[in-house]
Amino acid sequence: MSKRHFRPSLHKTFVETRDGYRVYSVSGFAVRNAAEADEEFTTFATHGEFPDLLGEKDIWVSEELIGREGEFFVADALTRLRAREAGSPEERAYTVGLNAERRLREAKTGIEYRAGRPHKRIPGTLYVRRYVTLPDERFPIDVWLVRGDLVRCYYKTDYAEGGHGSVYPWVPRREIWIDAALRTGELPYIVTHEYTELRLMRDEGFEYNEAHELCSRVEFDLRKADSRKEFPGFSRRRPTRADLPKLTAPEYFEFVKRNYVRGPVRRAAAAIASAVGW
Repeated sequence: MSKRHFRPSLHKTFVETRDGYRVYSVSGFAVRNAAEADEEFTTFATHGEFPDLLGEKDIWVSEELIGREGEFFVADALTRLRAREAGSPEERAYTVGLNAERRLREAKTGIEYRAGRPHKRIPGTLYVRRYVTLPDERFPIDVWLVRGDLVRCYYKTDYAEGGHGSVYPWVPRREIWIDAALRTGELPYIVTHEYTELRLMRDEGFEYNEAHELCSRVEFDLRKADSRKEFPGFSRRRPTRADLPKLTAPEYFEFVKRNYVRGPVRRAAAAIASAVGW
């Protein structure tokens, strides 16, 4: 197992053994801080996603979510693992697990899955509180903390952390939704990811997958003090809610386009051009 330094603490706690697998709760915040830019710990993980962190018989569930939704995630994980053991390809195993989780959610909560169809009027119980309003150049964007468990029951079973209206039709176009179960200290990183992704899709015409990949790199660098200080308006200090309006400054988005969108070759060319005054 790789020796990663977890900040905050991993809080790894044994929960139970199910079908020969050991279930642990862990801090999702800590795993995401220690993960690489191309690794995504969302609601739960198994050895296949993080082979250097999890044992072959381990299932890790986010401690921020396990109290209300642990049984759903474990059912998903076990179904997915059994499908893999039976020889199913990864994509098929993922779908089988997701379907099992969805059926269990409907049976336990009585909430009918809408398969991404928006409500005519969003249930008031979904909203927890407004977190911040971003003074975007086109229109103010309200960032709401929402009941992630309800989002997963209503719209998208594998919804995790955040989302916005340029990706999901069930999120109003002028809103960003963030799972209220996340730790307060992690919220600025998730908001940064979602707002930057929204801008790349809305203003630069990016498709979701490419925008998401770029924003995962932005988020990764913002989580690290040494790279965070390079972002306009930020420093080595961990960002807070008060820093988030800086994301709407032209300097921030130009920095993102220059350092993440262009790619290494184009970034090098731009740096040379800037140095010689072209």
